[in-house]
Amino acid sequence: MKPNWKTGALIAVLLGLNVIQGAILLGLYIKTRHDTAPIALSEAHIAQMPAPTQAAVKASLADAQPVLRARLTEVRKARRDLKHYIASPHYNRAEAQKRFAALREKNNQAQIVAQDMLLNAADKLPPADRADVVKAISDDDTSN
Repeated sequence: MKPNWKTGALIAVLLGLNVIQGAILLGLYIKTRHDTAPIALSEAHIAQMPAPTQAAVKASLADAQPVLRARLTEVRKARRDLKHYIASPHYNRAEAQKRFAALREKNNQAQIVAQDMLLNAADKLPPADRADVVKAISDDDTSN
């Protein structure tokens, strides 16, 4: 019996579409499951603060930035590895669930570092300067 190239091509196309659909669903899942920080302190926020407050905040943030950068790198790697695993021929639901749990834990660890960065900055500021930080953060908060 002669192999039918049309059948083989159809199977290859269907497998490719399944992988694409899985990647899209994974991307949607990760985006909807990712919790953003309730308070985000960006460079734009810091630039709105008075100069003495800026200096104190930047000094506090500088200490933790390498740790946060490392945690965020771990999150990106875990997310990339998870996407590759789900698209791989060795996919197993139980293993994928373990990898999702590991990704959530890495996200949580990065969030804890970010939270500590903000609180460490707040610890070093007098109440009036903390109010400046909150005002800078709140000015562009459209969710409340």
